[in-house]
Amino acid sequence: MKLIDKMIAPVDRALERFDPLWQAQNGKGGLRSRYYDKTGVAKWREWRGVKDTLVDYTAWLNNLLSMGLMVASAPLPVLKGMWEYRWMGSFLGTFMFIDRLFEGYRGPQLKIAHMNMHAIVRSLTGRIAFVLSNDERLGGGPETENIVPHDETITPLFLKGFKGLHPFPLQTLPEFIICDVDQHIEPYYIDVAESFGLPADVCSRCAAETGVAIDDAFPLVGKVMLSTNMPCNASEATSMFQRRRIGKPDFPVTLAMQHNNPEALPYSRQTILDAIHFVEEHYGVKWDWDEFFRYAKLMNEQNTIELEKWDFFKTPYSALTGIAETLYRLYSWQSVNGQDPYFNKVDRKVIRLMRKAYEQKYDPFRGNCRHRAFLWGPSAVYYTDFPTWCANCWGINIVLNMDSTMGFNMIDTEDPDKALDDLTRFTEKACMRHHAVGGWDNVNAVWQWAKEFNCDMVLMNDNIACKGMLGVHALMEEQARDLGFHFIFVEHDLEDSRTVSRQDMRNCVNKYMDVVLGEKPLDPTLVEFDDSEAY
Repeated sequence: MKLIDKMIAPVDRALERFDPLWQAQNGKGGLRSRYYDKTGVAKWREWRGVKDTLVDYTAWLNNLLSMGLMVASAPLPVLKGMWEYRWMGSFLGTFMFIDRLFEGYRGPQLKIAHMNMHAIVRSLTGRIAFVLSNDERLGGGPETENIVPHDETITPLFLKGFKGLHPFPLQTLPEFIICDVDQHIEPYYIDVAESFGLPADVCSRCAAETGVAIDDAFPLVGKVMLSTNMPCNASEATSMFQRRRIGKPDFPVTLAMQHNNPEALPYSRQTILDAIHFVEEHYGVKWDWDEFFRYAKLMNEQNTIELEKWDFFKTPYSALTGIAETLYRLYSWQSVNGQDPYFNKVDRKVIRLMRKAYEQKYDPFRGNCRHRAFLWGPSAVYYTDFPTWCANCWGINIVLNMDSTMGFNMIDTEDPDKALDDLTRFTEKACMRHHAVGGWDNVNAVWQWAKEFNCDMVLMNDNIACKGMLGVHALMEEQARDLGFHFIFVEHDLEDSRTVSRQDMRNCVNKYMDVVLGEKPLDPTLVEFDDSEAY
């Protein structure tokens, strides 16, 4: 490797002027210089040096291969899906989305980021092909009645106790994931919901999911539907709209909201048992503890590795950073949840690379890390590639996001009684549910998380349509002053970028860094630009 490095060093020096990081440092341009105005479309790929450009391009080809395999495995269903569902076209923006996610990444940081993202692309393309091949709207298939559709915020792990059945988070494809890729797709569904009389001031996630249901844009699979009260009251209304439109027998998995209270555990545990009995009754398949333990072990391994990753996050030498960490954790925990051994394989490789990078004292930010921040923010931080922008523009290292703090307790894999308690605690800390609801302590925990990960800054979720978060502004500001954290409320409207644009979100940080801290941007081309037409 040293010989190869010596051979390519003259090439890297000769082409250095095309590197946008070099351009920003020398006043010759920057990361935004290569884009067409208002779009997320680049005129050319980012030059990162010979080795890293090759790593980046190889990853692009691997993702293209996964997309090709999806089409090849189910050509007719995929074609029908493109014709039937508006959201299918948005997945074509995946390649531009990934390119923006990892701008400025180099070395092990880039390699690990692409390993994580490819695992998501590989999983999603397989899931799309599978569900479209068995979608009743498109003619159905051999596994149609073996799929168990459930709300995206229900952890699918407990359904793996049914051998031969396939859990499927219903909102993942038309809403939960695609809103991260395409900022323009969900406003259409929001407008559909509002045209039927839904108030315009509700959470845009719930409005979008309601619009998807009314627009008949959910794949129709399975014999029943498992809905939930998670993560908030607005989602309960969404479940009711979906239940009426989809028309399948429904079981509401209503876990205790105040789940930090030990007395809530028996209630939530019984709810999960009742859901299991409901599935047994309708599918004629008995729950199998050995089958469940098989997948619980995979999830335990993922959580064990995740906790080791956290040890590296507390240092300046973590090769896994920003959005590559938080988007992977969000998907691997909430949607995969121990079901796919490929994610365990990726985690093992990633942790080995992280250990090696730490031993070598590898600095992923090349001396440009000014602040370490804890990010308490949901979907809008993904379609805006917000953590990447923070690092490249202002030197803010997003050490961890709230989505990474989902259930990390281990599940007993020998004693069914203990396992059920562990599974209940695990499920209670699902996506968003443990962060904005369930009691003041869940929101207030952000300070302890920030302290544990050696952060001097907190970027706080400020969803303008969330009645819960709107009630904590003054309290959070006061605590930030008392505890000595730099604190920024980042306004957004989740899936509706018309209300709060990408640039409006970035300006929340721009103003604080400029006016309050008096700092200069690392890359001036990133301070203000129009990407309103981007995916």
